[in-house]
Amino acid sequence: MFRHADRNAMWLAASLALALPTFAATPSGSAASAAPAPSRRVSLLETRPIETTLGNPEIPDALTTWLELIDGARRSIDLEHFYLSTWPGEPTDQVLAALGRAVARGVRVRLLLDGGMYRTYPRAADSLAAVTGFEVRLIDARRLLGGVQHAKFFVVDRSIVVVGSQNLDWRALKHIHEIGVQVRDLRMALDFSRLFELDWSVSRVPGTPPDTTLTTAAAARVSRTGAVPYRIVEAPGDTVLAWPSWSPRRFSPDSTLWDLDRLVALLDGARREVVAQVLSYGIEAHGTRDTTLDQAIRRAAARGVKVRLIASDWMMGSSSLPALKRLAQVPNVEVKLTTVSRWSGGYIPFARVEHAKFLVVDATTSWIGTSNWDPSYFFTSRNAAITLLDPRTARQLLKTFEISWSATGSQTLDPARTYPAKVRGEEPPPGATKYGG
Repeated sequence: MFRHADRNAMWLAASLALALPTFAATPSGSAASAAPAPSRRVSLLETRPIETTLGNPEIPDALTTWLELIDGARRSIDLEHFYLSTWPGEPTDQVLAALGRAVARGVRVRLLLDGGMYRTYPRAADSLAAVTGFEVRLIDARRLLGGVQHAKFFVVDRSIVVVGSQNLDWRALKHIHEIGVQVRDLRMALDFSRLFELDWSVSRVPGTPPDTTLTTAAAARVSRTGAVPYRIVEAPGDTVLAWPSWSPRRFSPDSTLWDLDRLVALLDGARREVVAQVLSYGIEAHGTRDTTLDQAIRRAAARGVKVRLIASDWMMGSSSLPALKRLAQVPNVEVKLTTVSRWSGGYIPFARVEHAKFLVVDATTSWIGTSNWDPSYFFTSRNAAITLLDPRTARQLLKTFEISWSATGSQTLDPARTYPAKVRGEEPPPGATKYGG
């Protein structure tokens, strides 16, 4: 494993170092020129795992969208991610090359990663930090918050924000089902810039010891957001209402925009139907127990709202599965577990899974976020989301949901059944050949 990782790191450093001068000479009108703005200011992006029928082809591809936005950047790109994982010849090559082109034309590029996950994937981050023009820092979320920096977003020129389930990981752009959203709005982008600056203010450079004097009291220095929801006009008679939200409440640009509160409000306002898709679900994790979200789902079902929930097969064998089984027994609640077929090229660790995190209420309102649905993501970890009152977005997400709901790898959760744990780590199952890591 470590020999592969070292080879990967050397390849990354060499390719970036060699490529940066070339990027600087990219002619006008090539990939470095500003990408044409999409017809809509609010649009979804999706990773559809190869060799599957999952996902909605009407939604733009995540990798393509990322590259267009990075290549269109003029002044700054701020990225906040859980971790950075690369593999030679895979999609993060293209992302890092695009960031290299941005640096070469004078764009400030900053990357903020979780300090704990950095210890798992240090080499790619260290290689990137060694390249002139890249600023890489770590946030010690375990010490500051009690959890992890789990948000996945980036802000371009403080005018465009992308947030969603995609990690900065080659697998998340090719082998995992993911959903994100881009919003071209100065107010929304400013809110996420404030979130980034807050976390950047308590971060450190890789290789330096943690500064134990830094505390979450820094939140007091950050301005509050504007009046939400933001009205984003797409066309006459076509206006999207948008809300940012984040976790944890005690360390955010605006504590009134807590992600858990937003989800509960959406569920409490549901009248007919709720559909949701998450990697995992529970009422207790990592020492934090809370039933707020679980109770909101039960209240909706008790009002006669039809609730359908998809969770991934990574729930199988999990200590959280009993809570999901109990929820599945509530009248008006249906739960399915989904399995993504193995790739023909081999077994890929921590991949081939439904990792999207979204909610659609009454076919009009959507929540697209970075949180799985257990308490630790809302109380002790950094996460973020955007809620949209926009029937068009809701329809697209509903189609995505229905495709997963009816997929061959989807199965109704049986409360009486014992599910063996899914093999998903570095060690492949017997007889399988491992690819990547």
